[in-house]
Amino acid sequence: MYILYQKSVQRYKIILTCAKIVVILQPKNVYSLVRMKKSLRNIPITSRILVVVLTCVTMIFIFTLFMSIRYVYSSVEEQQRRDLITKAEYIQSYLRSLYYWDVTLTPLQSDGLTIDLRDLSIDMHQDIHVYAMNGELLASSSPQLFDGGILSRNMNPSKPFFSDDHIALFYEQIKEQPYLIAYLPFHNGAFVTIGYIAVPYFLSEQTRQAEVQSLLKRLVPAYLLALLFSLFVSYFATRSMTAPISMLADKMRRFEIGGRDNHIEYPYHDELGALVERYNMLVDRVEESAEQLARAEREGAWRTMARQIAHEINNPLTPMKLSVQKLQLKRGKEGFDEYFDKTTKMLIAEIDNLAHIAQSFSAFAKQPEVITTEVDVAEKLSNVITLQRANDEQIPVRYVGADSGVMVRADNEQISQVFVNIIRNALQASPTDIIVVLNAAYSDREVQISISDDGTGIPKDIQARIFQPNFTTKSNGNGLGLAISKHIVEGSGGRIEFATSSKGTTFFIYLRKK
Repeated sequence: MYILYQKSVQRYKIILTCAKIVVILQPKNVYSLVRMKKSLRNIPITSRILVVVLTCVTMIFIFTLFMSIRYVYSSVEEQQRRDLITKAEYIQSYLRSLYYWDVTLTPLQSDGLTIDLRDLSIDMHQDIHVYAMNGELLASSSPQLFDGGILSRNMNPSKPFFSDDHIALFYEQIKEQPYLIAYLPFHNGAFVTIGYIAVPYFLSEQTRQAEVQSLLKRLVPAYLLALLFSLFVSYFATRSMTAPISMLADKMRRFEIGGRDNHIEYPYHDELGALVERYNMLVDRVEESAEQLARAEREGAWRTMARQIAHEINNPLTPMKLSVQKLQLKRGKEGFDEYFDKTTKMLIAEIDNLAHIAQSFSAFAKQPEVITTEVDVAEKLSNVITLQRANDEQIPVRYVGADSGVMVRADNEQISQVFVNIIRNALQASPTDIIVVLNAAYSDREVQISISDDGTGIPKDIQARIFQPNFTTKSNGNGLGLAISKHIVEGSGGRIEFATSSKGTTFFIYLRKK
């Protein structure tokens, strides 16, 4: 039976599908699927939404086209079944009129019945078989099918089940070629069943293909236009829906504290609107917190600076006061003039020191903006070293490098101050020797300047504070030289570092080439 054949094919397809799933779910393939899923996660959300929407739209159209083709196939098949029923009923009626008075059909009537079936077959373009009540063949319009053993001479099924319309349809096959056959009772004039009529009908695949092609010619252009239109609308709808997300990401990427356009304008009250509103609230809070933090940092810096200034000024005031008081007690006594000259010199030195402290703090508070230009750093460094060689400590300052012609990006007015500050610190730390090296070939982008002393090095516990504005290890220092130097170098786009050990300290200054 063809129905059983179809079920076998379906079972085979199910088994094949399960086998494919098992192959896909192998560890290696599962790992590939997981990696593909992770890679899809890296695609921007706008692209992912667009891909999902376009895929769904495309699948819907493909499914609709597939169902349409299936409908055409089933419609053609149903029409062929109706045609078969119509022919079978006509044949039944015609044979009833021919054998109106017969009470039974016997093998003796086989030859005459065969002639009648042939004539009817020519008119109807249809094979016709007639079986006796016991299911054995009596006559056929194509007896060669039975003589050659192509078809069995016994009716299949032996006793067909007739529904209310007295016709039964079954699927049978000849050499794996399925066909539809209609069984009807052979009635005489009194509607007494005297045999069975079988009308085979081969379903026309050409007719179905022609109908499908006709359908495709009508539907495919319309489907393609609708699909393109849907894709076009989906693309712009997705871009429109995800535009606020892109805008939010762009705003967060370009967010700057104190910026003018940190807020996002979104007029709608949907989920994205709630997200944008929350973002704007967070922006306000961040800016408010940043302002409070900056104010606290400024206040803390001024407090620290005030304490440092008070400390630096208060240190010489006490000895100055005692010296003046002692000078008052010495007035009119022996040795007053000598003590007066000594005390006044000391007071003038301390006053000069206070003036220097005030000037240093004033310079730090008024640090000018760093303006980078093209500077010959070799010439600047050579001039500074020439001046620093005449130091009070009589410590030699050796220089290794070019005297000119090394161009960098730096502040032309302030870069010399960096070299002066670091070399002075080295002179105070070094007992014997200072070495300054200019390495113009350090890299394609930077010039390296190293200033080394042979002192005892910087203790580990204070290395992290070495560039703080108010930190110093010297009794007469104000702790601003390295802080100012760091500000100038970093403002020029460079960097300043140091390396220290018990054998000395080296400061490295890196400046950008032109």
